[in-house]
Amino acid sequence: MDALGRLFNAATSATTAATAFGLKDAGGATIILIGATSGAATIQEAQDSAGTGAQNLAVFTKYYRQNSGVWTKVTQAAAATVTAGTGGLLAVEVEASQLSDGFTHITCSHASGSFVILPRDLNTKRKPENLRSVTS
Repeated sequence: MDALGRLFNAATSATTAATAFGLKDAGGATIILIGATSGAATIQEAQDSAGTGAQNLAVFTKYYRQNSGVWTKVTQAAAATVTAGTGGLLAVEVEASQLSDGFTHITCSHASGSFVILPRDLNTKRKPENLRSVTS
């Protein structure tokens, strides 16, 4: 079985869109920010795919940035924001268990970057064409 559907699912969010992504079938998600100029990305939790009750998810104490193929670990006090480096990649992990009761979705936004969201540790493994929509 392919890794897509067994280990992870995937979705994208265009610049500043703050699309809601569900973690219903996942243990967590890896959030990757690409194409950003420097500045803060904000990660929120929501109750559904419409973004109901969206609120900052202030749990991020570490994340990683990459320039020229080398990852650098960044540590911070718990916050809902992570800071991108110009022209590089940023990766941050969120566990489904970190969401507040009644919250099943995350949203991400940045002024200039786009996101690839990789829900991972799938509870239900399926062929890619049979995976639940990440945005439902």
